[in-house]
This record gives sequence, structure tokens and C-alpha cells, in this order.
Amino acid sequence: MIHRGRTIGLLILAALVAACSGPGLAVPGGVAQGNRAPDFTLETLEGHRLSLSQYRGQVVLVNLWATWCLPCQSELPALEAAYRAHKEDGFVVLGVNVRQSRQEVLPLVREFGLTYPILLDESGKLMNDYRVRGLPTSFILDREGVIQVRHLGSLTARALEDYLARLLR
Repeated sequence: MIHRGRTIGLLILAALVAACSGPGLAVPGGVAQGNRAPDFTLETLEGHRLSLSQYRGQVVLVNLWATWCLPCQSELPALEAAYRAHKEDGFVVLGVNVRQSRQEVLPLVREFGLTYPILLDESGKLMNDYRVRGLPTSFILDREGVIQVRHLGSLTARALEDYLARLLR
């Protein structure tokens, strides 16, 4: 009876170890590097609803910004250039404008000729959910939706290309 109990216990332990290891290992959700980014749905400038989960399988840069933020404005050309250069490789930029209306955002988007999706977080909920304390802040997610980079401050073209070189292989 003792041997049967020990054998069953070992089988259960082996099954647990197998279930908790290897490629099937669950990635915790959260907003730190190494976490699966929490899904969100926001409205685009064009009035469409867009969710982060729609981009699973692509490398995604989620960039939180505002029109009044000069460092935010300084990185817009680099974000647009990277988007244009790598969108065929499975890269997308989601520009999330924080606490501003469509009317406040649209002129700057047109001025900079931005073609990547611009989302509106008018309430600031996403900024709070992602624990963003300053703008701009960017999150770069791998193809599985795991945060590989959390970058506070303006992204330079070089830094962005360095990040993408690791993820777009």
C-alpha cells in the first residue's frame, strides 16, 4: 500500500513538473518587462474600435504620448520611419494619445504625416492601467504579446532599431 501511494505521488509530481515547464510555461500578465501585456480596446482617430489582441503575432510598439509633450513630438518622426520600414516584417506602432480629444490630436498627426494607428485614451485609463508616470513611455511587445522593452522618455531612431533588430528576426 505504501509503494502504491508513493508511486501515485511520484506520478502526480512528474505530471506537475511537465505541465509547468517548457514552451507551455504560462507568462504572467502585467506591465513589467517579461509580462504579457494586458489587452485593451480604444477608439482610433477614425472612430473605429481597436484592441491590442488584434496584433498578436506581430511585434507591437505601444507608445503613450500627448501633443503638448515636446519629447513626445521629437520621437514621432523616428516612430513613423520605423513603422514604414518594418510594417511588412510584422511590426506595428500603436500611438496612444493620453487625455486629449480627437480635435486636439488630429492637427499634430497631420503635421507629422503619421500613418500608424493613433488611439485615444481620453480618460487616461490605459495610462493608469499600465502604470505610466511620464510621457512619452513606450512598451515593445514580442509576437506573443510579452513586454520586452519598457522605455521611459523619447525613443531615438537608433535605440528603436536596436530594439527591433532583436525582435524582428
